Order: sequence, then structure tokens, then C-alpha cells
Amino acid sequence: MLIRTRVTALTLCAAFLICVPAHARLYTPAPTYASEMEAANAAKARGDMAGMEQAILRALALGPGDEYAWRSLAWAQMHQGKWRESLATARENIRRNGKTSWSLEQLYASAMAAGDLRLAGQALKDEERLPQASRNRSLEAERAAYRAATHPTRYDLTWRLRVADYKLQKGELVINVPFRRHLWQQATLWFEGARSWRIEEVGRRDVAFVVPGDGDEVRLRATVIHTPEVRGGRFADRVREGRLPPDHSLLLGSFRNRIDYDPTDPELLAIVSPMRTLPPGRRVQAVLDWLAANVKYEFGYPDDLTSILRNRKGVCHHQANLMVAMCRALGIPALVAHGIRLGGGDGEIKDVVASHGWVEVWLDGRWVGVEPLNPNSLRYFDSGYLIVDAAGRGAGPGDDHFLMYTPDGRHIEGIQGVPVSGSMSIVER
Repeated sequence: MLIRTRVTALTLCAAFLICVPAHARLYTPAPTYASEMEAANAAKARGDMAGMEQAILRALALGPGDEYAWRSLAWAQMHQGKWRESLATARENIRRNGKTSWSLEQLYASAMAAGDLRLAGQALKDEERLPQASRNRSLEAERAAYRAATHPTRYDLTWRLRVADYKLQKGELVINVPFRRHLWQQATLWFEGARSWRIEEVGRRDVAFVVPGDGDEVRLRATVIHTPEVRGGRFADRVREGRLPPDHSLLLGSFRNRIDYDPTDPELLAIVSPMRTLPPGRRVQAVLDWLAANVKYEFGYPDDLTSILRNRKGVCHHQANLMVAMCRALGIPALVAHGIRLGGGDGEIKDVVASHGWVEVWLDGRWVGVEPLNPNSLRYFDSGYLIVDAAGRGAGPGDDHFLMYTPDGRHIEGIQGVPVSGSMSIVER
């Protein structure tokens, strides 16, 4: 009897020891507001903005949320290019939690990202009215950014061109220079250190013909005024279908930018197919959103369309070429613009050498600049895009930024890659 009792007790103890760990493994604590906010902060630390957004939404389903939660939700949405959601969330934060330095900071950021500069300016004014002690930071950076977004910028620039780096063709250097009049850009150009020079329009480009002096360099000087284009959050919805000018039909087909790009590529058509039913402005916005969600900025990848689509990686010219092909496949005339990204505001420009490529699309009966790397650029296109060339504007499929010639057969050389220095300053209205 004693032996049987001991065996039974041991059996029960063993069963208990086996069952408890299994039971513990099956038990999962119910999510709480605090645990979901911890998950959101962990996602933020990983750079997972989508995960951060979803965790905060789960937290808000468990409780009303504080100012930090609503502000963080707007921030996560903004960093995914969800400008409408971010702006709506930032406004909801103000409604629920009032005008604090933190809530107004996010409202300003969301409004700027959405291209709603009127609301951004109001948020900045509201924060300036707060007592100094209640502000979480200096407002100088926001003031400077807002001024740059709402005022023209003046650039005084100098390129030092080594004569030996260019071909002397019929006694002249033949150089593609920045547009003197183009969309947001108004420029005055002149040369120093040259015996003579003139600028002519060649194939809708501005080309300088320069007879160098006795020195080993000539200096291209420019005073440029850039006016930012503030189109607003509803621009894409306002654009309607319109008749294309006759020569613009050429900008719907294949194009060449060092290599050939074909908008009828089957893989490309499969991507843009769901966008076809949208109005024209929304089509362009859909392309920008697709690029932001699917293509990563990264060096070292081939230029051809097939490689770009399969790698989903590339720098500015990869993404600009891809965007042009997508827009043309959607019936939107588009071309690649080439130039230099200078930035805006007040300051010094010192030996900037990087060239840049972006896109122009034909919307609302005019050419509109957009930045493939910025999904908000259809609503607001800022200063600092110094345009030198727009390959293919009104020309045939063979027009190529990298192979440009004058009517008498002279090769047009460029200034991109040549260091430019100078200054930039806000022009007060």
C-alpha cells in the first residue's frame, strides 16, 4: 500500500512538472496599450515605419492615446510617404491634445511634406505664439525652411572650365549651359577670360560658343533666380485630360538616354496597368508612390530598364529613366531633366560637383517638374534644381543628353561634373 501511494505521488508530480512548462509556453499575455507602444518604439529603432504605424494603430484601439502616440503615428505615416494620412493624424492630434510645441512641430512637418504651405505657415505662427519656456526647440530651422519654400532663391555661381578639358571645334568651345528661361528658372549668363562668346538656342537647349583667351581656363558666371512651385495637395485631382501639342506625341514612345528605353516593355506594362484608370494627375502621383515603395536608392546597378525593374535599386538617373518610361506607358508625356541639385536657403556653395537627374511631365497644359526620389514633389517642387538640359524636349526618340550635336555637326559638351562655387540667398518679396 505504501509503495502504491509513493508511485501514485511520483506520477502526479511528474505529470505536474511536464504540464507546467507546456502550459507556460501556451500562455500569451493579452496586448496592452503600453506593450503595443513598446512594439512601436522597437519598430522605429529598426527603421520599420510600417511596423511602427501598425503597432500604434493597435495601441490606439486599446485606449484613447496620448499626444506622443498621435504625433508618432503622424511621423511614421509621413516617413512612408502617406502625406494625406499623416496630415489628417497631425490635425487629429491637435484636436485631441491641443496646441503644444510637440503637436505643432509635427503638424508643421506633415503640412510641409504634403505641400500645404498655408497650413505649415499657420502651424509655425501658432508655435511662435507659445511662451518661450514651453517650446521644445529653437524654431530657426523651420523658419529658414519655410522661407526657402515660399520665396525665390538667388544663386551667384562660377564654373572654372579648363580649356584643355574641351575640344576646340572650328575655333570655339561648344558648351551646353543652364537654361536662361525655363519653368522656375531665370538666369543671366556670361563668360570671363574669353576673347568672345555667344549663347544660342540649339534644339531647344542653350548652347554657348566660346573663343577662349590666352589663359588655361574660362569662367562661366551665372546669376540665377529660382522660384519654388507650390501646387498644393489637390493639384493631382484638378488636372484634366487635354489635347497634346503635335510634337509632344513623340514624348510618348521609346527614348534614348545613353541606352534605349521602351515604354511598351511587358514587365513595365504589368506594373502600370492598375494605374491606367486614374485621372492624369493621379497617374503621375501613383508612379511617384510606386517608386517610393518599391525602388531603393543605391549605387552600382546597370542602367537598362530590365535590370532596373528586376533589381528595384538605382540612383537618380535610374529612377528618372524608369519614371519617364512609366509615365509614357500611361499616356503622360515625360522627359528626363539633367542638371545640378544646389539646395535652397541662405549659404555658401563650395565646389559642388554632383550632377542630378529628375523628371518633367506634361500636365495641366504645361511642363511640371517632379522629383522621382520624393513622392511629395508633385504638390511642391522646391528651389535648387539648376536645369541644364531636358533631353528629348520636342525632339525625336534619338535625342540623347549624352550625345548632343549642333546642326553643323559639332559635339555639344557639358558642365556637369565641373565644380561650381558661389552663394545662395533668399529673395524677400
